[in-house]
Amino acid sequence: MATTTTKHVVLFPFPGQGHHASFLAIARLLARELPDAAITLVSTPRNVAALRSSSSATTISIGFHALPFVPADHGLPVGCESTSSLPLPSFVTLFEALESLEPAFDDYVSGLRGQSGGEADICIVADVFVAWTVGVARRHGCAHAVFVSCGAFGTAIFHALWNLMPALPFGSDGLLRLPEYPDVVLHRSQLSPVFLLHAELSDRWTAFYQRAIRHGYRTDAVLANTVEEFESTGLTMMRRAAGKVPVRPIGPLVRCGNDSSMDETDGGGVLRWLDTHPQSSVLYISFGSQNTIQAKQMTELAAALETTGRPFVWAIRPPVGFDVAGAFRDEWLPEGFEARARAENRGLVVRGWAPQVRILAHAATRAFLSHCGWNSVLESLTHGVPILGWPIAAEQFYNARMLAEEWGVCAEVARGNLESSAVERSKVAEAVETVMADTVASAAMRRRVKEVQEVLTSAWRQDEGSSATALHEFLRAMNLQ
Repeated sequence: MATTTTKHVVLFPFPGQGHHASFLAIARLLARELPDAAITLVSTPRNVAALRSSSSATTISIGFHALPFVPADHGLPVGCESTSSLPLPSFVTLFEALESLEPAFDDYVSGLRGQSGGEADICIVADVFVAWTVGVARRHGCAHAVFVSCGAFGTAIFHALWNLMPALPFGSDGLLRLPEYPDVVLHRSQLSPVFLLHAELSDRWTAFYQRAIRHGYRTDAVLANTVEEFESTGLTMMRRAAGKVPVRPIGPLVRCGNDSSMDETDGGGVLRWLDTHPQSSVLYISFGSQNTIQAKQMTELAAALETTGRPFVWAIRPPVGFDVAGAFRDEWLPEGFEARARAENRGLVVRGWAPQVRILAHAATRAFLSHCGWNSVLESLTHGVPILGWPIAAEQFYNARMLAEEWGVCAEVARGNLESSAVERSKVAEAVETVMADTVASAAMRRRVKEVQEVLTSAWRQDEGSSATALHEFLRAMNLQ
């Protein structure tokens, strides 16, 4: 009698809000395409609880497995298992702490093999920041894939930068030309965090990224949260960097505005407030869940908003130097700014969390002033909303550049959040008006955004788009389909 080989996909996300969202989207895709396979999300205890809670409203069957983890053993605050409770400079401590999970993860995968009598086809899909899982896969004969949650162009540039460490070849003009991509010229203001400018081989960040890159070369496939037709140039660059490892774009992996698994709360009445405004009239502002700007930059942005008089929703967090997840103080905004905006029904300041996808999906939203994190980029463009870019760190600068130069759907407002990052209210106001005003240029940008929206939507249309095809090719190569 023939036996049926068990299919099991083990998903290992990096513990960050955007990374969790992407992996839950992957889990939903796999559950749809592989109804007879087991799908299990693996992480530390608190992250497993968060993932389980986020998936509770879905009808798909997902398993969860928690690996033992004591943050204090790694110099992390008590209860800290994700980036949400860490400032950016401390992220590397979490990166390193997660590497210590390899023995426990090895035991888990070994147990899966034992339960199936060795007959299971096991595929591990791991976030690029936990690419060390490839060692476990190789020891147990499992297929392995790395998932990259960033865009292809940004990923390729960042990969090239870390490969060049510790000496970045700046020219006498102060510009950086990458040997791998001679046509790409970078300015110092597009390299942040600042350790990119003075890293040494002994630097923990440099050492970690170079380890991750080496692990990536050993994987069986790279999955990217982008679309072939959207980032053809970036994907060509990314494939060159990956060498023989196939790169398969399966995006856009984004939450939908009508997703029943999303938090139903209105974030301080934001949606009701938007209902009171005309179609395509409101500017939404957010720098993401873990990024923020200087207090003096907040002052300039607030002044620019008053200058333009455009309606806005600003999801705000404490400025640089303070706990980004802490309470926001009135003193960080110009005196009377919030009261004037409310009195005139012109602006709404939301402290902390805001229902971003629902805001972007609302008819009143005209543009998004964003840090250009990749999840925010995809959420904005899939809802047909043009972007005002204010990149702050990592690959965000290159995301903004690609969107502006290749598609014309982004206008840069400002750059960075360092003390030296100059921001002038007049220039911010001018940039805001390029998108918010009724001009030929802004109308052209909105048309281009609609074109991108169609490209992104078509990637999964009728299960025949480029991303659907890439997913099926991946599943067949991993012996899962």
